[in-house]
Amino acid sequence: MSLTGWAQKTVVWENPSAFMGKSNAEFKITKVEMKQTETLLHIRAVFTPNNWIRFAKESFLRTPDGKEYAITGGQGTTEKEFDLQPDSLFWMPASGMADLALHFRPVPLDTKEMDFLEGYGEGAFQFWNICDAKTKKEEEIPADWKNVTYAKDEMLPVAKINKNMATLKVKLLGYKPDMKLTLWVYGFIPLGSTGAYEKGFTFADDGTLTAEIPLRLAREVKIGINGLAQRSILIAPGQETSILMKLTNDQHPFLAFKGFFTKTNMDWVTEQEKQQDADMDNLMYDALSKCTTSDERLAWLTDFFKKRVADIKSSKYTTAAKDLLCMEAEGNFISWTRNFGTKYTMLQTRAGGVKIGSNEEYARISRENKNLLVLPESDDYTYQYLNESGSPCSEMFWNRSLSELDKTAEAKNPYNSDLQKLFFGYVFHKSGSEILSTIANGDCKTVALEFQAEQDRLAQELANQGNIYYQKHDDVAPENILSTILNKYQGKTVLIDVWATWCGPCRAGHQAMAPWKKELKGKNIQFVYITSSSSPLNTWQEMIKDIDGDHYYLTNEQYDYLLKHYESQGIPTYAVYDSSGNQTYKEIGFPGLDPIKEAVEQTLK
Repeated sequence: MSLTGWAQKTVVWENPSAFMGKSNAEFKITKVEMKQTETLLHIRAVFTPNNWIRFAKESFLRTPDGKEYAITGGQGTTEKEFDLQPDSLFWMPASGMADLALHFRPVPLDTKEMDFLEGYGEGAFQFWNICDAKTKKEEEIPADWKNVTYAKDEMLPVAKINKNMATLKVKLLGYKPDMKLTLWVYGFIPLGSTGAYEKGFTFADDGTLTAEIPLRLAREVKIGINGLAQRSILIAPGQETSILMKLTNDQHPFLAFKGFFTKTNMDWVTEQEKQQDADMDNLMYDALSKCTTSDERLAWLTDFFKKRVADIKSSKYTTAAKDLLCMEAEGNFISWTRNFGTKYTMLQTRAGGVKIGSNEEYARISRENKNLLVLPESDDYTYQYLNESGSPCSEMFWNRSLSELDKTAEAKNPYNSDLQKLFFGYVFHKSGSEILSTIANGDCKTVALEFQAEQDRLAQELANQGNIYYQKHDDVAPENILSTILNKYQGKTVLIDVWATWCGPCRAGHQAMAPWKKELKGKNIQFVYITSSSSPLNTWQEMIKDIDGDHYYLTNEQYDYLLKHYESQGIPTYAVYDSSGNQTYKEIGFPGLDPIKEAVEQTLK
């Protein structure tokens, strides 16, 4: 071939296979063009409208031999593609979608795979294992994962407290050391704790990891890797669960299970994938939005629940998987019929049926939507699936409220009832004696005593720290708690931050304010942070070490009254007071640093 003919050749990969790494944006490479003169990545970017994205000028393509090919520009190549300048802010259009073209120095035309890396830091855009989907070769299955066999059937275990750790082992095909991916385990409150569990485990260079999870009971947990699907699986203390996964963008990364409840986990993951592929949220919203009366909505949800259970029971899944899925369906039915306003507003927002600009607006619309489904006064639902002996395996079992514990269930499964009373004792921060007075089982009593001993130890540790107020104002009436706090800081400007350890926007606010707070050193201002027992005590104790200010851990009654005073149903909630105790500013939700900074500086004048 002549040089001229070779220069005109272009290798094209339409809709190539690629795994997008840790970014939360929804970007897709729609086409790769490899030319003698340059290589182009055509990208469809989906991101928050009127917000900016940026590709660093240090971005590059990397081929398997380790060679790097730098970005050279971002000019659009068609009428639909926007122009973009590397290292400059690109503002997303109102549609929230933009077609882009990134230009790079030319990679060899015989390249079979490449990575696009903006860098290796947190938040950097990363597309891994980019290749032609038509000729993609799957990584070979490891020898010890070939011919995995599953039991014909499995039954859910009866609840039994066990102090051993649950072991989770994962092998991720297609992994590269530079990816530095994390497997997150979350979605449950361990028995013997007041807070939700959420922990990340980093993969070794060979794509393997081993994690130990504190459960005490066989439980549903959620696992996921940023950029891959998040799924529920069943693990148990004293048992090992191994998972083979692959890097993919089709939301089907699970290949096989070994160890504890392998067939049940495989069945359960398969069904979750089917439900996601069917886009059940949009199907539910379309159907419910066409109903015109409360009775129609209740009838549709009832029929939907019955059909869902019938489909599950007629499947070829294990008995354990069917039980878990039926409990999940029942829990969703109860949640929908008891919390219709909130559930419907969530789907309404996702489907674009309503635009919501603030937490207050979301709360208002949810209250209005609550009236779209009103249960009859005679409604007295009796659980069909969540009262069985294996029910504690499902997270839906723990999502019930104390008011939903009926005498029939307690008589049928007294152990399960004691577990829930113990669990709710933690959640509502009752004392050890209050918990013990409600339960009969010896194992549950032991957990309650251990819980109280740990709370007492933490309280003693906090007692002598001058800027920490834990249990020091428990006897103050809720209506007096705000004045009690403000009176301590007479003559000072006060910034109050109502937050919780599990609140992402709260933590974002803390990080954004940290440098600014250093600038205010020596100024006449006091930062006051307020939370309650919805924040696990040990987690709170660790987090506040890095948050300069005074910290208050209120009773639930005090905390709820404070939010009511601020007319707030969400956190973070911020309020600024001048040196005379007058409120000069209030904001629900983190608005960014500038509005808070301006309010404080005006008050300090």
